Amino acid sequence: MSTPTLDRDVAGDDVLLTSLTPEPEAAPSGLGPDGEVDVEPDLLDVAVRPMLVAACSSLAAALTVGGIFGSSGARALGAAAALAGVGWAWLTARSARRRALYQALLPLVLLVLGLLSVTGGAPGGPSNLPHLVSQAVRSGHLLRPPIPFDAGWRPILIVLLALVGFAAGAAGMVLDRPRLALAVPLPLVALTAISQPKNGQALAGLLAVLPVVAGLTVLFGGDTGGVARLSRDFELRRVLKAGALLVPLIGGVLLLNSTSLLFPKPVYNPAQKPQKPKAVPLSAAGDRVLFEVDGPITGPWKIGSLDVYDGRAWRLPPFDPRKLRKVGPDGVIDPSRPSDISVAFTVRDLGTTATLPGVTGPTKVTVSNEKLTFDDRAGAFRVASGRVPTGLSYKMSRPSYPTPEQLRVAPGPPASLDKATRSIPAPPPAVGDLLASAPSDPWDRLDFLLKKLTAVEVAVGAGNPVDVPPSKVQQILAGNHEGSPYELVAAEAMLARWAGVPSRIGFGFDGEQREGSVLTVRPKNAAQWLEVYFDGHGWIPIITTPPKAKASLDNDKNVKFNPTIQAGSDVAVQVYIPVKVKSLLLLYQRVRGVLLGLVPYATAGLLLYLSLPWWQKAWRRTKRRRWASGLGPEAQIAIEYGELRDLATDLGVGDPYATPIEFLDHVVEDDEHEELAWLVTKALYGELRGRCTDADVAAARELAGSLRQRLAKAQPVQTRLLALITKLSLEQPYSTEMPAVRTFRARRLRPLLAGRS
Repeated sequence: MSTPTLDRDVAGDDVLLTSLTPEPEAAPSGLGPDGEVDVEPDLLDVAVRPMLVAACSSLAAALTVGGIFGSSGARALGAAAALAGVGWAWLTARSARRRALYQALLPLVLLVLGLLSVTGGAPGGPSNLPHLVSQAVRSGHLLRPPIPFDAGWRPILIVLLALVGFAAGAAGMVLDRPRLALAVPLPLVALTAISQPKNGQALAGLLAVLPVVAGLTVLFGGDTGGVARLSRDFELRRVLKAGALLVPLIGGVLLLNSTSLLFPKPVYNPAQKPQKPKAVPLSAAGDRVLFEVDGPITGPWKIGSLDVYDGRAWRLPPFDPRKLRKVGPDGVIDPSRPSDISVAFTVRDLGTTATLPGVTGPTKVTVSNEKLTFDDRAGAFRVASGRVPTGLSYKMSRPSYPTPEQLRVAPGPPASLDKATRSIPAPPPAVGDLLASAPSDPWDRLDFLLKKLTAVEVAVGAGNPVDVPPSKVQQILAGNHEGSPYELVAAEAMLARWAGVPSRIGFGFDGEQREGSVLTVRPKNAAQWLEVYFDGHGWIPIITTPPKAKASLDNDKNVKFNPTIQAGSDVAVQVYIPVKVKSLLLLYQRVRGVLLGLVPYATAGLLLYLSLPWWQKAWRRTKRRRWASGLGPEAQIAIEYGELRDLATDLGVGDPYATPIEFLDHVVEDDEHEELAWLVTKALYGELRGRCTDADVAAARELAGSLRQRLAKAQPVQTRLLALITKLSLEQPYSTEMPAVRTFRARRLRPLLAGRS
């Protein structure tokens, strides 16, 4: 093969490359239009403008993402991660010889930073990273902004924003596309801007818009060639004038924020419609202390209620944050009723809920250092933002429970009470017969129906929320009398409405257990109960216990055992009989199972083997450039051209034996290609031999990089993919005088195997 020869005796004359074409506009970088020599700027100076554009846009994304948490620490961490990503992109662009190495090291560096971010303060430390991340993501799905900035969010922000910053910086500095650098983080800005907390939308709008405007100023401030020649004083004056324009810009952002244009209100909010409840198995909740109680009553401890009945199922009431009442400094929410009973609560581990467990029908709450709101519809307190913090202590009060005599003289429900608490379809025949013989007084009528139900009901299974149509009540009263705890409570609420008493289903916890010196509530205390409304007394919980229950084979330790419930007439007996089980698994099934288990490892090995040529070429490029840097500019120019020809070999383009000038006839006519070919020829064989400078090397590197990129993009996708995994240029390089890497072939092992045999 005819290959260019590298001259190792490099002259030290500082002469720049002369123009290769007669037209001034076609002169290579480093030359003025009149042929005079211009000093080419250093790479650090060239990368400043796109680096600033990427930094501004990435900073806007980081500050907007941090606004979801409403935390200055989250914004600071996100900004540091985004700027670190841009800095890593600058380091990658500045070191062309180690570019592939820096790109490969980025995931490892981010992983280390993510582990370090949870080292201090987080329970379990780095070993607990997957659990912390999953817990943080789960809380983000369940809670409304601002989301608590848990430890699991730190590695997520570091990795996400560092990658965004690196992508923006690489687009601007490596690909030389500063406009793309500005655009890369903008989708993240738009995606997170709609999730800002209400009280932080104005600040989020400013922090999102101002960096982007600054990036646009930097971008288009250097868009023309003449700007580069302007003086520093002129640039400074222009920056000051642009700064003065920020004042009306800030006013415009605040005005748009007040019109809900930047953060539009959703047309439809699913939470403002009644929702079906979802059950969480007690085994999934884990056996842990949820909270501690100290008071004269043993429950129930309310979390929420179901008050909408659609004819088949009970649903959660609509949730509208605008209807939540702020709790005043005195904590009183119902001054018309006394606060006779007070219960102290201490939160231990409630997970991601924003609702405080408490008494039914509260009148007052006492809490320190926490802003609370009250949901009149659900009858529960909520923290203003985030979740209920661990260790929160508060005291909740309510009136003493009324006596039956007081309920008999209570007036009917007021007209202001929501009609949803009384809506119910026509009763089934069994209920109609009971209503015909029931007393006329609302309380006695309700008491009569509940006693009839309790006398026949049999509890079966767990209390998971299911549909409870009127036909189910008919079955419980006049059929097999069986129903789950949830179905029995739902039947009680429906009977109350048929009796003319407003009702709903309360859910939360009932009971407590003494552990040491404290009374605790665990997931096994989960319960549902009937709540009825009487004017002057508010909502009152009514706890009933079915006299019988079907024996269950469920050994879940979280399930609460009530010794007052007797076994039903149908008793299930758990019997253990030793039986020898023969395995009928055939040999081919075992082989198939082993092979299926090996498929992921085989796939990973195949992908690693196929990607090995790409890694070898990247290492060869680094090895060549390091070798050429010790020989001089001519060797560095030859290396850049050799990389171009090796890529052409992998793509199957042209003749590998053609000289640089001859190779021009094998591809489409291109000015940059012609300029590079003449530069290589003159540097190795012509008048520039021994007289090349670093400026010529930079020009050759820029031209060769552009040609490699355009040459690959011009080929079909399948050809480009094959070029990535082919070993042709590794085994048949353009020049054998340049450093190479050894390829692995199975045939090299044959002589060794033959010698051993």
